[in-house]
Amino acid sequence: MKYFRGMVFLMFVLTLSACAVPSPVTSLPATITLPPTLVPVLNGPTPTPALGLVVQGRVTLDGKPLGGVKIYRSYASYPGEVVATTSKDGTYRSDYMFIPGDEMVTVWAELKGYTFKPEKEFWRHYYGYEERTMDFVASKAKP
Repeated sequence: MKYFRGMVFLMFVLTLSACAVPSPVTSLPATITLPPTLVPVLNGPTPTPALGLVVQGRVTLDGKPLGGVKIYRSYASYPGEVVATTSKDGTYRSDYMFIPGDEMVTVWAELKGYTFKPEKEFWRHYYGYEERTMDFVASKAKP
């Protein structure tokens, strides 16, 4: 029995010492390839491989930019929410919106006194990251 306890203790010590002492590095590869660094770009693509969506685009009236247009987004049958508003140059870009999987997405533009073409953009967002560009053309609403 003493022999058995001694062997167990010896195996424990050898295992512990093998785990505690790292093996020395003998050589390194000639070149090390690092993954590309994601650098944020102002008004550029969102540097994230996360799951979700960014919508962007432009709204025009008679070929000229239209500011102050609210851009709405809804998922499946949920009510819409404002995700962006066009600037003076008629462009918009939403913040990043997390979507954990597949989702039906609808985007539309609204401004009192105007109608828009297309009325709505509707598509299925698949699992992953997506930047979707949608341009809208405004017309004065008929009274």
